[in-house]
Amino acid sequence: MIIIKGGVTSPKGFLANGVKAGIKYSGRKDLALIYSEVPAVAAGAFTTNRCQASPVRISRTHLKYRYHQAIIVNSGNANCANGRSGDRDAIAMAKNAAMALGVNYTALLVASTGIIGRNLPIEKIIKAIPGLVSGLSEKNGSIFAETIMTTDTRPKEFAVKVKASGSVITIGGACKGVGMIYPDMKTERHATMLAFITTDAAISKNMLEAALDEAIADTFNMVSVDGDMSTNDSCFIMANGLAGNKKILSKGADYRKFTDALKFLATELAKMLAADGEGATKLVEIEVKGARTAHDAKAIARKISTSNLLKCAIFGEDPNWGRVVAAAGASGVRFDIDRMDIYLGPVKALSNGAISGSFDKERARKSLKDKKVNITVDLKSGRLKAKAWTCDLSKEYVSINSEYST
Repeated sequence: MIIIKGGVTSPKGFLANGVKAGIKYSGRKDLALIYSEVPAVAAGAFTTNRCQASPVRISRTHLKYRYHQAIIVNSGNANCANGRSGDRDAIAMAKNAAMALGVNYTALLVASTGIIGRNLPIEKIIKAIPGLVSGLSEKNGSIFAETIMTTDTRPKEFAVKVKASGSVITIGGACKGVGMIYPDMKTERHATMLAFITTDAAISKNMLEAALDEAIADTFNMVSVDGDMSTNDSCFIMANGLAGNKKILSKGADYRKFTDALKFLATELAKMLAADGEGATKLVEIEVKGARTAHDAKAIARKISTSNLLKCAIFGEDPNWGRVVAAAGASGVRFDIDRMDIYLGPVKALSNGAISGSFDKERARKSLKDKKVNITVDLKSGRLKAKAWTCDLSKEYVSINSEYST
């Protein structure tokens, strides 16, 4: 596997663009499009929030069809809690983009991000679609990544290449989201964070769904910025087959190579999301190991990642490892605290359930000054492990979210 520079237009046959439709008050680009030059199979994973935005509902319906060719996404407005008019607007986005592209509207997937409870300015979107389509280019992947941003401070994109059956497969992705981030997404097979992944791999729809399901479980679903689940969380992947590899129809060696590469890409994008959390100054990686089951490891890591007390301590560079203990204990997982070790960076803070005799508070404090903070919990009860990613909780986060809708 090779990391390459790029994003959603890195795989063969994918074009993208982003334009200003006038949705955002800032006047920045706010309407984006990914297009495959040939029909592709697609899979999607969506928020499990009971209050789902209109684009989520429409995309879930469209994914039941066999082939897809484009994804249209707006930023600046979530198109959520707008009733049936919101559904009509999401469908209008798909239909008008499909008309401009010359494809069936069910081949379009839709996503939105922004403020909840405001009607989508659909007339502005429809007016901007012709220019959006005419500007499609393989050079505009970064413009797509920029356009989908809301309070993000920087675009997030990544791409890799991997060999399968003698052919080179490329996978590219872009994502956004720095607030209202605590995804728990499920694929159709079974703040908003939006992720868009493209690949030129030849793969069946069933295997693509399975690969996405595997990938998000240990990556996007292990990110927390503020513990609030969005109404719009969506992760899409399209595969158009232009790499020319032997089609992946089962969970063999090529499936494993593809899925491992997809998981690697999703992990890097997930870290970017956490590192750019609203007001964040540090990326926090939490590893729980020595667990009896993968579920136990994930549950504890995820619970620690949502501890506001811990996140505040990390912002203040206070090595208060007791907050890690408390969060782990509140996870609902059964474990023996008298076997547990905790590390802040390289510094052992807890040893077999009691403060370590070698604990150096000042050295631990120094480790919290780094841009990336590592916390390790060793349950010493099994062989399974998991990682979760979060960020510190700063005064800037409060400032951003006390004025978000004004």
